[in-house]
Amino acid sequence: MIDWSRRKFLKGIGGVTLALPLFESLLSREARAQVTRHRFLMVMRAGNGIVQEGGDGGERFWPSATGAISAATMRGADATRATSVLADYAEKLLFIKKVRLPFARNSCGHSEAIPQVLTAQNHTGGSGNAALALGRSVDWHLSDALNGPGQAPLCFMAGPTSAYITNALSWSGPQQRAAADRSPRTVFMRLTGLSTAPAEVQRLIAERRKSVNDLVRGQLTTLKNDPRMSTKDKQRLDQHLTAVRDMEVQMTCDLPMDQATAVNAITAPEGNDVRADVARRFMDLAAWAFNCRLNHVATMQIGHGNDATQYIIDGQKLPSFHFISHRIYSDGSEGEAIPDAVDLHAKVDKFQMTLFKHLLDRLSSYPSAYGGTLLDDSVAVWTNDLGSGPPHDASNTPWVLAGSGGGQLNTGRVIDHNRKNVNQVLNTLINAMGVRKGDGSPVDDFGDASLAKGNVTGALVGV
Repeated sequence: MIDWSRRKFLKGIGGVTLALPLFESLLSREARAQVTRHRFLMVMRAGNGIVQEGGDGGERFWPSATGAISAATMRGADATRATSVLADYAEKLLFIKKVRLPFARNSCGHSEAIPQVLTAQNHTGGSGNAALALGRSVDWHLSDALNGPGQAPLCFMAGPTSAYITNALSWSGPQQRAAADRSPRTVFMRLTGLSTAPAEVQRLIAERRKSVNDLVRGQLTTLKNDPRMSTKDKQRLDQHLTAVRDMEVQMTCDLPMDQATAVNAITAPEGNDVRADVARRFMDLAAWAFNCRLNHVATMQIGHGNDATQYIIDGQKLPSFHFISHRIYSDGSEGEAIPDAVDLHAKVDKFQMTLFKHLLDRLSSYPSAYGGTLLDDSVAVWTNDLGSGPPHDASNTPWVLAGSGGGQLNTGRVIDHNRKNVNQVLNTLINAMGVRKGDGSPVDDFGDASLAKGNVTGALVGV
């Protein structure tokens, strides 16, 4: 009898690996008692600010009041707000308003804001787009704790390789940008081992004549027939295999031809018109990797630093989002006015929430080994490195959280952070992942040593 409790992967034809979720029914009683709750974090970053109080378009993003929120209110009185898209998850949401990025932005507000988002560290400054973070980002810090030293977090970017500001969200160390994957297909092949499989195996997968599941069929049969497998674990296995097959389909030929070509080709997923689909596929991969415990931490940057994506919303291809955020057809301060620019910016905000909801839906599609769903074990985050469109401030940045990290967060509410610094949000995320100081007390000191310590007031259970 195979000891499945010691295996995270099935090995198949051509060296292909298929990752498996944890099946608790196959663990010994002693091993079951030692299982620690696994928690997961994914941070999505957007750019150019939002339409909110303090900008030129009034409040069109947040729920109308701080404190408790409900699905009924989000669908009713707040139905015009961008965050109303998330009403299905009202009880699992934690909105944190007015978060401040503390360090100066003297040369380029975009370049000198984004390095602060996940580091809470100062930057090198410099001319134009040259700013580098002076510390490590929270995803790498948590990866050491949750994945173990030596395993990098997943780092995605739905955007171009070449741009004024490329990937600047994730930092493996001071002044060390983490390289971001642009191709979902490449990531999928790497995670499944297909990147090293023979060319013929890769061709069969690409043509959908075989699934990764087919290449480990014998071992799957043995696993499903193991008398120790509970009904619940068999259901989890079936769902996992379906998810693998669905991802193969979504990342090959089922998209419209122009988008499918960009997503399926290794060098093509950087195109403007496929950006949203690339983002969704990265979310699919993150949720799948979390479920398989291949990784516990992921980040995704949507668009480059001053995001110039021309979003396609309701069949309409909008002007450059960076232009929209300036309200003129220009990356600078002078240009022809864009008609209804505030309305277009609000549409992009709502579209961003629709993308974020895709991640919540995907995480919710996997059952948790501890009851509930994978979303309940996770904290999914959407943030922006600027506050409002004009004036592109950094003292009012938005943080939208979903999931409680296994009961660590007080959800179902809106918190006004009162323009206190981002390091307290990052401390809160670290604690929500179950990570503590050596003496067992909550982490309160991530980020630059000059910043006031602490966590977001009211965000953590029991803190």
